[in-house]
Amino acid sequence: MSEEITKGLTSKRLKQVGFPKNQDENVDGVIYYKEDSYKAYDKYLTSAFSKASKKLTDKEGTPDFVATHDNKEIIIVIECKEDVSKHQTVDNLDEYKQGLGTKDEISSYCINGALHYATYINTNHDVIAIAVSGTSETNMRVTSFIFPKGGKLSDIKLIENGEYTDTIMNFDDYEKKIDEMLGRHQEESDKLLAELKKYASVCNNYLRANHISAKDRAGFISAIVLALTNENSPLYALTEASLPNESLKKPFNDKINKSAIKLLKESLIDIWDNKDKIPQMKIKSLKEYYDRILVSTLLDSPESNPKYFKYGQNILSSCIFSVYENILLKIKYHTDVDFMGTFYTVFLKYAKGDTKDKGIVLTPKHITELFCDIAEFYLGQKLDETTKVIDICAGTGGTLISALNRMDTNIENLKISEKEIANKKEKVRADCLIGVEREPEMFALAYANMRFHGDGKSNLYSCSSLLKDKGIVRINETTRQKVTLQEELSNMKLKPKVGMINPPYSLLNSKDKKNKTEKQTGQNELDFIYSMLNYLEKGGIGIAIVPLSCASSSNEKKLREEILKEHTLLAVMSMPPKLFKNSDVDATTCIMVFKAHNRHEDSSKIAFLSRWVDDGFLTIPHSGRFDKNGNWLSVKNEWLRQLKGMAKENKTIYLRRELNIGDEWLAEAYVKTDYSKLTEKAFENQLKKYALFQYMQQNDLEE
Repeated sequence: MSEEITKGLTSKRLKQVGFPKNQDENVDGVIYYKEDSYKAYDKYLTSAFSKASKKLTDKEGTPDFVATHDNKEIIIVIECKEDVSKHQTVDNLDEYKQGLGTKDEISSYCINGALHYATYINTNHDVIAIAVSGTSETNMRVTSFIFPKGGKLSDIKLIENGEYTDTIMNFDDYEKKIDEMLGRHQEESDKLLAELKKYASVCNNYLRANHISAKDRAGFISAIVLALTNENSPLYALTEASLPNESLKKPFNDKINKSAIKLLKESLIDIWDNKDKIPQMKIKSLKEYYDRILVSTLLDSPESNPKYFKYGQNILSSCIFSVYENILLKIKYHTDVDFMGTFYTVFLKYAKGDTKDKGIVLTPKHITELFCDIAEFYLGQKLDETTKVIDICAGTGGTLISALNRMDTNIENLKISEKEIANKKEKVRADCLIGVEREPEMFALAYANMRFHGDGKSNLYSCSSLLKDKGIVRINETTRQKVTLQEELSNMKLKPKVGMINPPYSLLNSKDKKNKTEKQTGQNELDFIYSMLNYLEKGGIGIAIVPLSCASSSNEKKLREEILKEHTLLAVMSMPPKLFKNSDVDATTCIMVFKAHNRHEDSSKIAFLSRWVDDGFLTIPHSGRFDKNGNWLSVKNEWLRQLKGMAKENKTIYLRRELNIGDEWLAEAYVKTDYSKLTEKAFENQLKKYALFQYMQQNDLEE
């Protein structure tokens, strides 16, 4: 009887995401059946399941639900179990690619049964196999796989593994997911991204040829990008009107020309004063920065005329037309591709003055999304309009954008009206995202990037975020006194519940042998962690990704102890060695998680320590790291199961351990060695690496 509750909740969820209100009823080509009701309507399903018994007896088998679409070669099959403990037989869901187990496991376990039925109908269809277990919305588990048309069990891919309210989609969404995960439009996306990367390289060279310094190139592009987000501006209208149109036989005519600086600044001021209505301090900071880089020499004729910069009578107008064609239009027509993130990752890699020299490392999108998962677990709630998130090293705004997207998704999954959803999203944009960035060019990038995502009202501040610097955000108009960042957040009642940072990496000196253990910049990543935690409300969750040395080096021990005198260490996870390959940075990192304003000594002192060193991404020469085989979702699912205490114990990978203030924080110091993976070849390679390291040290060579 309890399983009927599970089925009832499943039926309810199907209706919530757009399936017909009644089973066996075809609405706009969509129909879903419960148990064997398909027999009266669908000969194909009747035949396909005629020998699909889960007991493997070649007799008839009947899934709990089947859904079809008249215009799509997709079938959805759903199995339900009342008992969540009967959801799966293996911890690592990738193991289902090897087999579904015994007949008893297939008939008794939810995922096994769903995939079993999928094998009978994937000859001519892509199958979405969904397993649902539990008897209340609060304790349900839902796991979905793609079983590709004509594929084998080894070809399945995990789509969703979550809870009742954030899983199960309609046919249109599943179709997009199938195309994405099976790479059916990957060639087009790869081509677009390859072209964008090439453009980023050429763009950097073009700006260098036209005497725009490495320090200012990113900010210069951000000014153009930001101004062109104002589609009601004369700048945007004249940009569109200037470009040629082959179908209308309209030639190019530079209608911007010598007015380029004036038009660009007018568009920016219109955004600040009328569209976003941002504070005067922020306007002043942006205006001062753009006034410095938007100088009259930009109206000179360009030095070169490469493929991507073939239009325009002067340097600035040529760049405006180029950015419009190669970034703005592509963003507009390919919303599913991360153009801004990809462009800036490549562009800033070439503009060394803005990245490596300052220790700036752009966080990969899948890691910023992982931050959101970790935050939700430790908070015990979804990120939404009640959650304020701060990034005190905002960079291009990637972490805040991931938080924004997660909040939007969580809000959209609520059973409320469209008006209520819109109101909650507006509250997110008005109150919930706080960013701080000291470097003016990066601050400008963050602002432009956030605006692209519909968020011009973010609480972005241009100042130092380190407490010891007492960064000034504005002058009090009444008292004329300087207001610090900490005071401003307090005055605005912006007490964040979550902090997420990827601070500037303070690289060690390499040339001066006497000071090889000293930081080049005189600041430390742990300083940023300490400051972030102090901005959070009591019990707030702080997450940072930093070099491994922050967790283990004796040079950092004093700072680690200072942090734990005021805050609790919850978890440290070692990350893949080449995680930041796309930013041309070799730093090996770890993610640290803290609870703010709870002394470590007053807590249980139990920390989760893990080696999350393989995210499934592959490094492609000259292209970077990609989730080429679609493994990331399965990997992330396994990592989160470890974090939540749901995975099978494996002390060679992760453990929970009591840590005292003076202890090392890395899992590598405590996990057991898996000697079964130690081969003669691996041992030989390590000896070679050590010999090379010793040689370089003795001869004072840079690594």
